[in-house]
Amino acid sequence: MAVTLYVHLNEEQNYKFDLKKFNEDIDAKYPGTNIEVSNTARTYDICWENYSEPYQFELRMDRNRCTFAIEYFNSDKDLYEFARFIAWLRTYFDEDKNVILLYETDCTQLDLSCDRTIDDIRIWLEETFG
Repeated sequence: MAVTLYVHLNEEQNYKFDLKKFNEDIDAKYPGTNIEVSNTARTYDICWENYSEPYQFELRMDRNRCTFAIEYFNSDKDLYEFARFIAWLRTYFDEDKNVILLYETDCTQLDLSCDRTIDDIRIWLEETFG
């Protein structure tokens, strides 16, 4: 799916984000993921890419560690696996924080409260992308 979705923590800074742990976790969960760090003044300074057989994705994170931008995602299980990926990203923000899933094209959004299920996210994706 070649659209950009954002998993966004509604804060200005996220000092609690553990980049080292996230890098270890993404490598364990999605082996072969490449990490690229940009030292330029770009808003999104880290990019993770994986183009393996069962799934492919491009994921970026902003310098303030508040927003994941999912620029591309594809898998054999399509929307269910995409929803699972989004739910997994959500776990890297504190449960009590306001996190939303935002679709860039029409600004449709979904509150990603801690009780939101993978099926809730999958249904939202189906409704959003028709």
